[in-house]
Amino acid sequence: MASEPYLLQVNHLQKYYPVKGGLFRKVTGYVKAVDDISFAIRKGETLGLVGESGCGKTTTARVVLQLQRPTGGEVILNGKDLTKVSDENLRCLRTEMQIIFQNPYTSLNPRMTIGSAIAEPMVVHGIAHGNAAHERVGELLNMVGLNKYFAGRFPSEFSGGQRQRIGIARALSVNPSFVICDEPISSLDVSIQAQIVNLLKRLQGELGLTYLFISHDLRMVRYISNRMAVMYLGKIVEMGESLAIWKSTLHPYTQALWAALPLPDPELEEKRQRIVLQGDVPSPINPPKGCRFCTRCPKVMEVCREVEPPLRELEPNHEVACHLYD
Repeated sequence: MASEPYLLQVNHLQKYYPVKGGLFRKVTGYVKAVDDISFAIRKGETLGLVGESGCGKTTTARVVLQLQRPTGGEVILNGKDLTKVSDENLRCLRTEMQIIFQNPYTSLNPRMTIGSAIAEPMVVHGIAHGNAAHERVGELLNMVGLNKYFAGRFPSEFSGGQRQRIGIARALSVNPSFVICDEPISSLDVSIQAQIVNLLKRLQGELGLTYLFISHDLRMVRYISNRMAVMYLGKIVEMGESLAIWKSTLHPYTQALWAALPLPDPELEEKRQRIVLQGDVPSPINPPKGCRFCTRCPKVMEVCREVEPPLRELEPNHEVACHLYD
């Protein structure tokens, strides 16, 4: 995998939302949802992006796909900087990148049959029409484990897991090389989650797909991802190979996330020491001056409140942004 070229490179990505107030609705500040993050994904690889709600994961996904234009930075897909591509030309590049949305109950049009929903991207981009599109819909439904004769049914006739399979089929209909999975299992039953993740892994092997897998389920991210990035308040605080981070967490925030995972052994669960974070996540409108995590970190030092730590490689293929390792 390490010998494969990079399919996606994200450099110093920023997304700020203006906050307006007063009688004349002047800009009084900015919500720094994504604040100077960088990462790269090789062809055929899966990068897991983890963090608690509100840390900027979904905003990152939308900005990478240019569903929202970034405030600053670069998003290079197959050698093309998407931030410099016009809206008209960007439409032609949509076939190379797709997204699987979080909620299968709201991501499908209830008035369209699932066959029409899957065929729509192919028709819009001129990939297939008529009988060719109909045949392709049948192939896609079989590919995701559904009967091709379901094409004439409506989303209300399917369970959540089946709807997510339909969403996956729709994302694959234009033959993308890069797919963002935006918490695709968070709204599903636990018994169904493993089936969807195994389906994504199988499709990746068969079609050579590259994934950005967003989730707050650390165990699932470890299972599906080659590499992992941990995000907190718009910043990446730790990044590296999934197994390396699982075995040796370096950042105090990552350690707190790991400590919150329940252990399958009741005796070990009772004996282990938990890391309980104090306070709430600071506002992204006015983040802390130094390290973003300094207001909640159990190992905080004075330098943490004044100087923002850079993301640097501490071990081979393992980066961390923390003054503890200076």
